[in-house]
Amino acid sequence: MRGVLFSYRDRMGTRPGAMRSAALVAAFAVLVGAPAAIAADRLGATRDGTSGQVLRIDRAAAPAAPADSAQDAVAAAAAARAAIDAALGAQAAALARGDAAGFVAVAEAPLREGMKQRYDALRALRAVGYTALTVGEVTVDGPTWRATVEIGFCAGAPGCAAAPVRVPTLWVVGAGGALLVESGRSSPYGPRPWEVSDLRVAVGERVVVAAPPRYAGRLAATLGAAERAAASADRYARWRPKPSRYVVYLAGPPEWSTWYGVKQPAWAAGFAMPINPEHTEIVLNATRIDAAETLNTLTHEFTHVTSLAGVQRNYTDSWLLVEGLAEYVTHAQRPVSAYPWLAGTRRYVRSGQWPGTANLAAPPESATVGDATGRYGVAYIAVRRLVERFGEARVIDFFAAVARDGRPPTAAAPETLGVPWIAAAADCDLLIRVTIG
Repeated sequence: MRGVLFSYRDRMGTRPGAMRSAALVAAFAVLVGAPAAIAADRLGATRDGTSGQVLRIDRAAAPAAPADSAQDAVAAAAAARAAIDAALGAQAAALARGDAAGFVAVAEAPLREGMKQRYDALRALRAVGYTALTVGEVTVDGPTWRATVEIGFCAGAPGCAAAPVRVPTLWVVGAGGALLVESGRSSPYGPRPWEVSDLRVAVGERVVVAAPPRYAGRLAATLGAAERAAASADRYARWRPKPSRYVVYLAGPPEWSTWYGVKQPAWAAGFAMPINPEHTEIVLNATRIDAAETLNTLTHEFTHVTSLAGVQRNYTDSWLLVEGLAEYVTHAQRPVSAYPWLAGTRRYVRSGQWPGTANLAAPPESATVGDATGRYGVAYIAVRRLVERFGEARVIDFFAAVARDGRPPTAAAPETLGVPWIAAAADCDLLIRVTIG
């Protein structure tokens, strides 16, 4: 069944924000780093005689912020920020030049394996315009410094609406620079796939597709379907420029339950995650979607990306039009009789649960697959009927007024469709009943 579309505003208030434990930090890696040349003697560290890399930090031996005066404390915090930002800049430069050693040399030893995984994922995604800077206050915590680091980049091509993450971090700072010793859980919508997963990536003209290694064999076929889907969805980039690249991740069970900090309904085969009003990423449930359904699902989800670009409001109340348009774009070139979910739509309408087009709402999280399937089918047939009767241009105007601008359909329909919404919806109801027989 089709996936879930999360509202940008809905998601703003629902992501859990707990810090990772130390064990998770060690297992999953770190975001940021420092120059390779760290003065170990100033930081109380030991070195490996062959590699020259910092291996262990004695935090008690690191210099603390001076406490003689408030002025000294401010100066110490400014110096710590400068050192951390310099470290972040050095790591960004290492990523850009393909220097894995420089990228991973910025943290203490337990974090480097995960940081190398991070580096490999970012390089595979062709991360460009990678930036990392401290935001907010840098505060002293005994011999260490706490700082929130914001990281952003574009996948596959420059020009995207960057989708940054913010990560709480802990650093040891000395005369030789800054060394990362701990990292927390990213926000918003973290962890992102590239933060915590080993990824294999395929990059096309319009799409970047990434997956854990066990799904690497599906990348080529998924990319081919995604490029075709992008060509369809690009036509509906009418309010914002089309994406520089659509970004798609294939998720297995471990990733499905952890990426983006989102709880998924049982019936979902994928979801569109608006990271910000200008950037949405797509996740497909690799265990629920086969090759035959990939093209349909991606066309549907990419249509969400283009048709809702720039929207900063909750569009739950316009679910009929949001999902109906995405299904229409996906299936418009086929007769309604070929719609793959027609049988489920028939069962839903005949069940007595269908409230009519005008009152159709999103399936609840507890919905069965049959109930969800039926609702999507009703939305599809309704929007298709609106296009047949009023033409696509006027329906797009109606969609924009309701889904993008938040106007009630009762107010928008007379202006865009030329008839009251109750009359247009009743006509859709009639066709739905005729279609299902």
